[in-house]
Amino acid sequence: MRGETISGRPATPRHGRKALAVRGRLRQFLQFAAIVLCLNSAPAPADTPFVVDDWRFGTHETNAALRYCIDRRDPDWPVAQKIAAAVVGALLLQGKEYLIADDLKTADMSGEDLDDTYRMLIERCDVFFGFKLVPDAYPAWVTITRPYYRSSYVYVVADPAWKSLADMPTTRAIGATVGTVADMRLSQYLLAIAAEKRWDKYPMSSDEAAVRAVIDGTTGAALVWAPALWDLRKTNADIAKLREMAASPLPVSTADIGAILLSRQTFLRTSLDQAIASLTADGTIAAILKGENFPGTPLP
Repeated sequence: MRGETISGRPATPRHGRKALAVRGRLRQFLQFAAIVLCLNSAPAPADTPFVVDDWRFGTHETNAALRYCIDRRDPDWPVAQKIAAAVVGALLLQGKEYLIADDLKTADMSGEDLDDTYRMLIERCDVFFGFKLVPDAYPAWVTITRPYYRSSYVYVVADPAWKSLADMPTTRAIGATVGTVADMRLSQYLLAIAAEKRWDKYPMSSDEAAVRAVIDGTTGAALVWAPALWDLRKTNADIAKLREMAASPLPVSTADIGAILLSRQTFLRTSLDQAIASLTADGTIAAILKGENFPGTPLP
């Protein structure tokens, strides 16, 4: 948006009334003061996506609540849901969860979805859980929390004789979901070695498509995100029979998972980071991951 407005109307009077309301409650909610002020902060900077006039911005039902979004199409959403609830509890706030339905666009930070993500952070949630925290991948209006777990990309095969990628004959191909960090690193490796030592690499539209190619024999191995494999194994017996093998001679590709919020909410981000650090130190996040038999590790 341009200047000091978001929707075409001056933002100062409305935010001024909210600030007065917050100050009137400080005597009763001193423990929430820093976060409350953060949740009622100024409009987005000029480099944020375009928004339409009829959106309603930042209308909180209660100043003691933390609104958060979780996308049910993410494979780790049940884990993110439990971690988010624990974070809200650690902050002594009331949680207002919004589960993004299957018919909504995905918030993947590209094209029109960039606007969708901004819209969610304005209309629905103060913080959005379940994002890969790729350095320098987000626009200036986004800030990221510290990660609450780290997971990896894995090679999945049907042949029990292959213990690592080095054991797989070069006559067999690797199916990899396009656009992932692991896919790009694999491509770099294949380009750097002699042609006679390379495996063919087939681009796949999704992790599910990659593992199904292993099942039907199209490829020898699939390179997939471990949480996606965890989710697929719960509902598909054929996928559950597949096994993981070591990535060598390549290094293991990993990604850290956390939450995003608007960059203007610096105090809220600090509070979230402290809550995640506390839940990591006391074993809460490790217990959540272990309870779900989830392929993730808390970060110190």
